[in-house]
Amino acid sequence: MTIEANFGSTTSEGKTSAGQPAAREIINPRLPAWCGIAIVLALTFAVYIPTLRYQFVHDDRGQIVDNPAVHSWHAVPAYFTAHAWAAVMPDEYVNYYRPIFLLWLRINDAVFGNHAWGWHLSTILAHVLTTLLLYLLVLRLGINRDIALLAALIFGLHPVHIEGVAWISGVTEPLLGVFLIASLLAYQQSRIVGANVLLWKVASLLLFALAMLEKETGVILPGLLIVYEWIFGTEWAKPFEAGKILSWCSESLGRIWPYFLLLALYVPIRIYALKGFNHVVTPLSAAQLVFTWPSLAWFWVRHLVWPAGLGTYYNFPPILHPTLWNFILPALLDIGLAVGIYACVRTSRAAAFFAVWLVLPLIPLLNLRVFVANDFAHDRYLYLPSAGLAVLAAMLLKKVCGGPPRWLGEPASLVAVVVCLTAGMGYATINESFYFKDNLTFYGFNLTRAPHNPDAESNYASILAENGQYGAAIDAFIDAVTYNPTYWTPTYNLALTYYKIGNLPDAEKYYLRAIQINPNKSDEYFYLGMIRFKTGRTADAIACVRQAIAIRSNGNIYHFALGVMLKSQGDLAGALQEFKSELAINSNQQAAADQVKEIEDQLAAHPQTGKP
Repeated sequence: MTIEANFGSTTSEGKTSAGQPAAREIINPRLPAWCGIAIVLALTFAVYIPTLRYQFVHDDRGQIVDNPAVHSWHAVPAYFTAHAWAAVMPDEYVNYYRPIFLLWLRINDAVFGNHAWGWHLSTILAHVLTTLLLYLLVLRLGINRDIALLAALIFGLHPVHIEGVAWISGVTEPLLGVFLIASLLAYQQSRIVGANVLLWKVASLLLFALAMLEKETGVILPGLLIVYEWIFGTEWAKPFEAGKILSWCSESLGRIWPYFLLLALYVPIRIYALKGFNHVVTPLSAAQLVFTWPSLAWFWVRHLVWPAGLGTYYNFPPILHPTLWNFILPALLDIGLAVGIYACVRTSRAAAFFAVWLVLPLIPLLNLRVFVANDFAHDRYLYLPSAGLAVLAAMLLKKVCGGPPRWLGEPASLVAVVVCLTAGMGYATINESFYFKDNLTFYGFNLTRAPHNPDAESNYASILAENGQYGAAIDAFIDAVTYNPTYWTPTYNLALTYYKIGNLPDAEKYYLRAIQINPNKSDEYFYLGMIRFKTGRTADAIACVRQAIAIRSNGNIYHFALGVMLKSQGDLAGALQEFKSELAINSNQQAAADQVKEIEDQLAAHPQTGKP
């Protein structure tokens, strides 16, 4: 039995009409063909079963639990016209346009509510489905079933996927994998003689659109299709001839142009929603980008090949001044690895394709300007590239581990490697995913992985404060501010903690420092105004709250607080206007409604003076 390959039916010589080797299935006669992949998928699901007990952690709170847009079907149209955090941070410039991801969250919320186990279950299933699709893709490329199974096993159990599967908000990666691989499979099906070309092409285009709208990395598909057409086309390994190359380009673009059309439509929609295609978060020069790339690439290589010591936070600052250790040596290692991979895959179509797959999803990540400084490196970014690694590793192992003795119809050495890989990767994935169980564990663990990381330490301190451990929280905030004096988040949170425990002088000190670091945040002015109002400086307080409203006119209780301040100074007309503004934002604000009635009664009783 053979599997029909990409561009045509299989010939009697064991090759497709496009010159591809036909798929060779090596199946244990005692087992059905589907048994192997069923076992792999079961193992993939099993290693993530512990996560069903885990809570919402990290961005899950802001992105899911406290996000009003996720809890209402009425918000769905807005998913397509604003950035992914718009309902929580409407005044921020954010680089994430992910309406399909938000729709996924909405569906999960409708089904599971606040039961985190259900969200974890759907995330695991998305990963399992991606693993299955990768298996089918490998088969469709004419690679034998043993390699496809081994690739699926490596991909499904690889510990580098912990962040993308054990963390609910990390589901962007498995979902992207589902849409992208399914789109490629549908495209392949449309290239088969006798298939319903239009149906499969439309399905592929629809899946491509979903991939782009789920996560930005989906835009790589047209590039992947060009590579696919070249590697599995008739020009592969032929001498360069300009005329034939131009003819190939014309034919290939004739098949792929609808994908570029969708990409062209996506760009203005994204620009409209984000108020720009991308926003610079960390201003780096071109030289600084180049200096940082080799170390970042080597970080990706290390975590793909040896996924140990994983976390969500890494202290990975941009390289501003290149040295032997942070630039030259990583660059040499990267170049040497690239040359080695090229030498190994250049004679194999499938290996060459997955070598490109390994690299292509990482290229958009080289624009480090769109990330927060010191936050360039995350394991979840390796989800798609790891599929390329899994297939290459499986092909290598199948080639190396051959010959007698045999066991269950397979080389004993290959069986031993599979057993060791399954045990090692399965144990590592189960063992390393524990820190996603709750926020205190999450941030505490990440601080051990990335000491003094400003985000990890600030969030850890915030969780301590939420649990009433104010002394420990303040110590952690002070440590974060000491090591990162120009970082706004820990400075603001330290001020807020002092405010909550009633230490107004220190709260004011750090709010002023936060304003100096970033003068464009509304809450810092609001709380500074509240401090000054409580300490008898009403005029200054009013000025601060007005500044908060100027930055964010619909801030929570901003207008109510300003109304109280104006009322205390006898400005009833001004106070009435602010209380009404508060009701316009929040019609359920009973305190504001009571103030409106009280002031209107007073003004009615004294229409001339406006005073009681």
